[in-house]
Amino acid sequence: MHRILLTFLVAAIVLSDGAVAGTPSSEAVEAAAPPALKATQAPKYNAKPCCTLCPHAADPQTYAGSKFMSDFRVLVDGRHGWLFRTGLDLTTQFNVPDESLVQMHRLSDALRQRGTQIVMVYQPPRGLMDPDELTPQERRSYNLESARNNYASTLQRMRTEAGVIVPPFDRLVDEHKGYDYYFRRDHHWTAAGAKHTAEAVADTMRKLPGFSTIPHKQFVTHTNGVIGKPGTLQKVAEQLCGGAYSMQYEPIYVTDPVGGDSLLGTTSQPDVVLVGTSNSDTLGGYNFAGYLEQSLGVDILNVSITGGSFEGSLLHYLASKEYQQHPPKFIIWETPYQDYPDSEQSAYKVYRQAVPLVNNGCKGKAAILSRTVNLRQGNNELLFNGGGAIRPLVGRNYQLEFQFSDPGVKDLAAEVWYFSGMKESLKLHFKQYVDNGGRFIAELRSDRPDYAAATVMGVTMLLDQAPTKPLSVTAQLCERGSSSQLTAQTR
Repeated sequence: MHRILLTFLVAAIVLSDGAVAGTPSSEAVEAAAPPALKATQAPKYNAKPCCTLCPHAADPQTYAGSKFMSDFRVLVDGRHGWLFRTGLDLTTQFNVPDESLVQMHRLSDALRQRGTQIVMVYQPPRGLMDPDELTPQERRSYNLESARNNYASTLQRMRTEAGVIVPPFDRLVDEHKGYDYYFRRDHHWTAAGAKHTAEAVADTMRKLPGFSTIPHKQFVTHTNGVIGKPGTLQKVAEQLCGGAYSMQYEPIYVTDPVGGDSLLGTTSQPDVVLVGTSNSDTLGGYNFAGYLEQSLGVDILNVSITGGSFEGSLLHYLASKEYQQHPPKFIIWETPYQDYPDSEQSAYKVYRQAVPLVNNGCKGKAAILSRTVNLRQGNNELLFNGGGAIRPLVGRNYQLEFQFSDPGVKDLAAEVWYFSGMKESLKLHFKQYVDNGGRFIAELRSDRPDYAAATVMGVTMLLDQAPTKPLSVTAQLCERGSSSQLTAQTR
């Protein structure tokens, strides 16, 4: 870690390698000094990087104890003040389960029925995009060619097995590309990384059927300040080893329509929507949505959410009036590779929510079972398939919707019971910054033949503690539907 051993009384200058220096020369100080000060000799400061990461950072056990810390296992020094995580940044494998691609294909098919195509932006790891900044030792141990080939193969599998549009991002991999794709000590891409990615997206989308029918306009990008990036890797390094790095400063870019034309004051919705993470959210300052607008020449509706992870902004957008009343022609879905669910169950949980949301859950459909319950401590029966007649409610054909009276509820834990004796613990969670309005939607489980063929008996909810204020939930069970079954109101 670069630590500064001097305390300065003069303004600091941030060097390209992350170190901090004082006044570069006495001549520079003298030239800027008032006449009264020029008679005295200006002091000279000599600040140099002093050291590397401490040995503590090389111990894998240091990162045990939390999911957050485990994501940084193990930090290593790079060149020019860079830091890398050997687990995430220097991976050569991309764990996209086969079944998750099948589920993504289901989502793609459902969206296509409503006239929407998915364009997937699956971000590569930092080591693959900035290998020039690895130390010679790390570069020798990192199989860049294997990482490149496996990344390209994963992109191709998404195209063929998931049925989504994926630009050839593997063509951006270049050891000597002349710009930093990522920040030196942070997991986010730089504005340059966002710009080159947007250009790759635009090169692909301009050739797609239907794109030429979208209203076009011109956009221009300009600087609008400076962003100081402390960096997530940097913060962990400081926590482990002490000391302090300097901030990395980069220009902030914004993109505006030529002539000031915009969507403000109009009722139309863009036909291209961006869902994604903090890399795409305007709060980050990386201007990905702006570069997409400039490269594509069309308006972009950006609904990305910082802290939303892989699924947050997508689920939020599909449930919105903006989508339900005006399905766009294209959804650009940005996700870092490490955010993609690495297990079939995690991926299935996302898609069993997303697919029914395409057609707005149970809204506009007849509820087969429905009940509103004032929740109390203990076991709460929400739905029951009985009362003198058992309906053939087979899992593969139905979905559930829950609406809490408190729109701030972000966690659902219910039990789904089947006449076969099986039971599923249905647990759904929305990230802190995703506004779900207290609404949860999920298909009955059908990822296994026994669940798909089982007849649902009922749904219960167990509360360990009494609600702190009156809380009710309306639970519904309805048929899975296609876009043709939506009422005009829900359209």
